[in-house]
Amino acid sequence: MIRIFNLFCKLKNIKLSDQEWFDRAIVKLNLSEQVCPYCDSKGQMILHDSYSRYMITLKANHIKTEILQIPRVKCASCGHTHAVLPEVLIPYTSYSIRFILTVLKDYFLRTHTVEKICEMYQIVHSTLYDFRDLFFSHKKLILGALNDAQKKQSDFIAEIDGQLLFQFWKSFRFSFLQADHASDFHHL
Repeated sequence: MIRIFNLFCKLKNIKLSDQEWFDRAIVKLNLSEQVCPYCDSKGQMILHDSYSRYMITLKANHIKTEILQIPRVKCASCGHTHAVLPEVLIPYTSYSIRFILTVLKDYFLRTHTVEKICEMYQIVHSTLYDFRDLFFSHKKLILGALNDAQKKQSDFIAEIDGQLLFQFWKSFRFSFLQADHASDFHHL
């Protein structure tokens, strides 16, 4: 899988819909700059195929399911194929990163009960708690234990930007809010 990070502003400042965010990232994709995650060859990627994927997102405060065409590239050097995923998508889940962070913001700010949040976002309680637990785990990885204890969750969500998402991926080789296994999230 090849991750592309283009937007380095705070996520709450992005005025694009998640669909537009995805589309812009794919249009800007420069295959000559991509490095094969398998053999480390640079500039050897060629468009190979695509596949459909669902993305659950929010549009004008309404839940919307988009069908995206995810490009696949093939490394001319080693022959391995890779999906290309912009930062709006979290590997192995259908939810956009902004969707999950919006749910978590409401949860941490206690704007509604858990029951109401789950009803509003059409998720089950276990999914909300999976989001929360993964968030806590990844927040600690980013901030370290001492800073994590001092930073409110809602403040941390407000500070998340593309640079942080990129640095997280670069440091840990998996994406922020990406579960260890696809089965860790319900409703895939």
